[in-house]
Amino acid sequence: MRLTLGMAAMAALFVTPAVAGEWADACKERLEADGRDTSGCTCLEDKINANQGLEEEFQTLAKIEDPAERYGEASDDARAAMDACTRK
Repeated sequence: MRLTLGMAAMAALFVTPAVAGEWADACKERLEADGRDTSGCTCLEDKINANQGLEEEFQTLAKIEDPAERYGEASDDARAAMDACTRK
């Protein structure tokens, strides 16, 4: 069991760099569609990467088309990340 967990952890280390920039790219795509400034997308990616609990939430939020509804459905942590990075 420990060997399996160790192997999974090692695999995660090699996968993570392959997806670097993915959140920023998705953010830019979404904000451009909303007609909004995209300059905070790298900041948002950094916040998501620093708090892995946000990753699943932002995947769900990205499916909501309306920006106000998306923001309203977000948790306090997700709103704080959006406020700090993309709601200037």
